[in-house]
Amino acid sequence: MKVAAAYIRVSTEDQIEYSPDSQLQELRSYAERHDMVLDPSHVYIDAGISGRQAKKRPAFQSMIATAKSKPSPFEVVLVWKYSRFARNQEESILYKSLLKKECGVDVVSITEETGDSMFGGLIERIIEWMDEFYSVRLSEEVRTKMTFVAETGKVQTVACYGYSKKPGEEPVIVSDEAKWVRFIFSQIKAGKSFLWIARQLNDAGQRTHRGGLFENRTIEYIAHNPVYKGYVRWTPTGKTLSRRIYDSPDTLVAKGNFEPIIPEEEFDAVQLLLEQRRRSRKKNDQPMTVKKHWLSGLLKCSSCGATLTYSPKNDGFQCYKYSKGVCKASHFVKAGKIEAAVIEAISRVTVTGEFIKENTKIPESDLIDYASDIKKLRRVLERAKAAYIAGIDTLEEYGGHKKKIEAEIAALEAKDKAQREAVKLPTKEEVEERFSSVIDALTGNFDNESKQNALKSIVERIVYDKANSTVSVFFYL
Repeated sequence: MKVAAAYIRVSTEDQIEYSPDSQLQELRSYAERHDMVLDPSHVYIDAGISGRQAKKRPAFQSMIATAKSKPSPFEVVLVWKYSRFARNQEESILYKSLLKKECGVDVVSITEETGDSMFGGLIERIIEWMDEFYSVRLSEEVRTKMTFVAETGKVQTVACYGYSKKPGEEPVIVSDEAKWVRFIFSQIKAGKSFLWIARQLNDAGQRTHRGGLFENRTIEYIAHNPVYKGYVRWTPTGKTLSRRIYDSPDTLVAKGNFEPIIPEEEFDAVQLLLEQRRRSRKKNDQPMTVKKHWLSGLLKCSSCGATLTYSPKNDGFQCYKYSKGVCKASHFVKAGKIEAAVIEAISRVTVTGEFIKENTKIPESDLIDYASDIKKLRRVLERAKAAYIAGIDTLEEYGGHKKKIEAEIAALEAKDKAQREAVKLPTKEEVEERFSSVIDALTGNFDNESKQNALKSIVERIVYDKANSTVSVFFYL
């Protein structure tokens, strides 16, 4: 008499017809009819879970791990249908082979008996292929339908913060939450960080719809979500460009049929502001909450290039490496003096077309990486040259290779130049307005965080040369 285990999976689309209880009852009946003992401790159930990927099914993984123990506590795994075991034929074959060869465990479908012959194995593969085809087709049909619904401006997800939503109805504004959404956007415009805003909401007792605390990434997601201006965003593939870029070439954005919380003009203005912040943000840059002055992190030593750090005790800046004995030139300067020098330097700037062109920098993440391909081709060119020198290739062969590779390099360099020249530059009026806003922020009654956010929207770094009493401002438009 064989000892059997049972694996039961019920996906969201068929859990009414094939409930776990009904599947288990049929599996027990089959075991009794075929002289098997179904061990109650080895009944594995994944409820409401898709069968496309085994790694997302915890009960399935537990069953496989148990079967691999020596000796295996069961000799056969009973399933309602092979589609319950897996809807991906590749995974089905992999795990069946693993169970059979390493554990001596068979997988039996109680409704699709195929026998042990070669012909039976072929039938089993055909059934698996049909199950996978059905799963893929169903997935495509669902995606097509959801894309069509998104194009009509209907919200298909649960309500985001600021809204409530009943099944089949449009989102409705929740006034108590909407005021905090407006607060978030107003504070972003005021130069506040996501972290600072998150703390304000948490301190006020606000919680996400899942009952959790707000984090900086929560605020960032809210700030980029077009639902707040009355639009629906839907990405059929589910794959965005990155965790911090919420769109992709496949993303669909459509006008919704519900009331927005944020005016469209205000939302779009905040997107431009956030993009400016993203471009000015440096890798591993510390949050403003741990900085002590609005010039912190921006001032650089003219002798060694290190950062000038602020000392509240002395109310001034000094080269970090000089303080450690590495840099030989002291660059101490009083905060008030360097503040005035920086503001004056920015105020004296005359915005011209050439100034805009020279100082508009494009983040490499926004460009196609032709440089790495060019670098690889140059290495190929070096190897071709080495092959000629070593006598492996003739001069004619080397010349042909060289001409072809250099042509490819030239084509890539032309594409790289074209994409950089195609970047839309800000207008003279736009840059002048930004400079004016920065001056207003630096001279106004604002906190350090707001001042630094304003300054970093146009400034990359500031080099202080104490010996010559000069300040060099490097802009980043």
